[in-house]
Amino acid sequence: MAGLNGNMKAPKLIGLTWEVSAGRLKEQRCYGTYGEDMPDPALRFNVLFVQHDGAFKLHSHEYSELVVVLGGRGVHLTDCENYPLEEGDVFIISGNTRHGFAEAKELKLCNLQYDPEQFLRGHRGLDKMMGYHALFDLGPRSSQSGHFNERLHLSTDELVYVTTLLAALKSELDGRSEGRELVIESTFLLLVTYLSRCYASHKRDHGTPLVRMANVIAHIQKHFREPLRVSELARLAHLSESQFQRMFKRTYSVTPQKFVQQVRLHEAGEMLKDPNRDITHIAFDTGFSSSSLFSTQFKRQFGQTPSEYRRTKLAEVANRNGHGTPHRGADYIAGIKRANGATPARITL
Repeated sequence: MAGLNGNMKAPKLIGLTWEVSAGRLKEQRCYGTYGEDMPDPALRFNVLFVQHDGAFKLHSHEYSELVVVLGGRGVHLTDCENYPLEEGDVFIISGNTRHGFAEAKELKLCNLQYDPEQFLRGHRGLDKMMGYHALFDLGPRSSQSGHFNERLHLSTDELVYVTTLLAALKSELDGRSEGRELVIESTFLLLVTYLSRCYASHKRDHGTPLVRMANVIAHIQKHFREPLRVSELARLAHLSESQFQRMFKRTYSVTPQKFVQQVRLHEAGEMLKDPNRDITHIAFDTGFSSSSLFSTQFKRQFGQTPSEYRRTKLAEVANRNGHGTPHRGADYIAGIKRANGATPARITL
């Protein structure tokens, strides 16, 4: 056993920072992996109040990170561009995206480290929010020059409220009280929803490519049960149909028509988990013109007929032996990317 341990590689250290805890600074080691930074697979979540001074080299990590600037100053480094940070700035770093800091002087941050599959997938309310798509999906993957101008900057009052939520998350995580997973998930979703609202409020009239595309996705999520024409979506994006088609496929690796169809199919998959819902009604409720077309497209997407899919999912629930209701099925956007073999590559809007 000693020989085996001697052959095991030590985890690679990304760097050191200073965590602010009980008014004191303590050294915090950063590894960038779930195993080292968030070892509990049932709760892939961490809250760090940190302070940077000087430089922190470019690095990446497996998990996503929601960063709120609480004070000080510095420069945020990315592979696309570098930009100054100030109190109230909010940005998202998606997994495996390189970033770092330079010229930091008492740069105080709250880093929320989380697994997006565990905390954000399957929430239909978020899918309908323009600000969510812009801040948590399109923004982190954009490679457009000048992208920092589209980051969220909170007002003083907004930052005060966000800080109370961050403190509540930290207290709950450290307290280890009964039901903390539920409190952490609900408070995190409250924070994400509030930030998405703030983004929409601040940016809705800016008319940038990122905001226009986020408006299109939110529109699809709200109206997928209705007939949706590409010309209508292109008008929302303020683009010609050909320009819109090219931009959309570059972003999501599918055409707009295919994207709408897959949103409908994923929603139908959720409805099929209810044994009391009629399959024909599900077909029409999700925007399909006939039950036969629905069955054909569903089997092509999932490899099973709707009836077979329902039996499979109900059997999975029964096999859990009362361990609670699982999260909803895969998040629509993430599910569509996986279905089309797309990776979270950086995009140019």
